[in-house]
Amino acid sequence: MKKLSLINFILLVCILFYLIYNQTKKQATHFKKLTAERIDVVGENGNKFIVLSNPKNQALATTNGKLTNPESTERNTPGLIFFNSEGDEVGGLVFDKDEEGTYQMLTFDQNKNDQIMVLRKDEYEENGQWFRQYGLEISERSEKPYIEIIKEYNFINKLEDSVKRAHEFNKFWSNPEHLAPKRLFLGRLENLNTGLFLLDKENNIKLSIYVDSDGKPVLQYVDSLGNNKNLLK
Repeated sequence: MKKLSLINFILLVCILFYLIYNQTKKQATHFKKLTAERIDVVGENGNKFIVLSNPKNQALATTNGKLTNPESTERNTPGLIFFNSEGDEVGGLVFDKDEEGTYQMLTFDQNKNDQIMVLRKDEYEENGQWFRQYGLEISERSEKPYIEIIKEYNFINKLEDSVKRAHEFNKFWSNPEHLAPKRLFLGRLENLNTGLFLLDKENNIKLSIYVDSDGKPVLQYVDSLGNNKNLLK
């Protein structure tokens, strides 16, 4: 009986050591420094939720888990891209510089569509002078899924007849469903005017409340005839 109890005790100790060891293996590994070209945060089914990548390896936009634009094979945009549980890209955080200037932005996408709210900053140099615009932009899009808009665009772009292609593109860009007019900008313009600017569906500023570069307050609207009216004279 004593031998049997000793054996049971040894087995119990072995089981405890195994459980402790197995649990230790399951614990997250701690890294002081991690160097990578791309990091994907995925669900149990492999669905991407967050992708942090350099330009060369950046994830492409998807809708319902499929490429939004199958014709595109690269993005060349470093940053953090977010996806939802349906496999749709829903926004991102991008910081970079190109031949035209520097830009940083945080984007929010409409459901099954492209961005409708953006916090962004743009800078570019012209004739030795730097121009800057930064603030919050709000746009408006149709309910037409972006993947369908891209499909139509790619079809027209492949037309061999240049005259027909130009005609079809003219129709394409005349369709309000394919446009994303900016409706609001809150921030600082290139001309140093800083304030709130409201626009119509044709991207025309209709109401402006701002302080100009000289510190003068301006409250301006556009009447039905297209004339600018300043209410603070």
